[in-house]
Amino acid sequence: MKARDTRKEEAICHASIDLINRKGLSETSMSQIARQANVSPATIYIYFKNKEDLLRQLYLRVQRDAMQNIFNGYESFLPIDESFKILLRKAYQYFLRKPEHFTFLEQYSNSPLLQIIDEREQEKYFAPLFQLFDRGKQNRLIKDLPNEMLLSFTFYPIMQLVKYHQSGKLRLEYAQFESTLKLAWNNIKLDRAVGSFTS
Repeated sequence: MKARDTRKEEAICHASIDLINRKGLSETSMSQIARQANVSPATIYIYFKNKEDLLRQLYLRVQRDAMQNIFNGYESFLPIDESFKILLRKAYQYFLRKPEHFTFLEQYSNSPLLQIIDEREQEKYFAPLFQLFDRGKQNRLIKDLPNEMLLSFTFYPIMQLVKYHQSGKLRLEYAQFESTLKLAWNNIKLDRAVGSFTS
């Protein structure tokens, strides 16, 4: 069996993201990826069983990179509202720096392929944020709602702002974005939770 070459694997992943972002998931073929990555089509199958496996692994790879960057250096002992705003701010900044990752995740997440991703695999990437939500609920600072609902009212609106930024529709000034973070926090905090609190 031919040995794996991490440089070739990286080239395949970069080529896949670029082509998918330009052509779409269904219009991108393995032969196109091989050509752009400057490898033979057979080389791709050293790393991936088929196109579906390539896309699944690529999604998890990009998701993992995003979450590692967003949660890197995260300190859980900080006040809950401060921790929350730090994480959303880092998510916004990460996807502005890596627009190709954002576009790829958007395409994959809105396709039927998302169904082949193990829910537990997806949930572990959001674990620090879910833990923050749980801590907030335990301390009666955050509304007692399912974490998925809390995610929908906080993280996903920030991703919509990234989309607007990419399309040129909206470029937020610093003060505007900080106001957005306050809005996100107000969406989930209990009415009696005012200011910064620690656990």
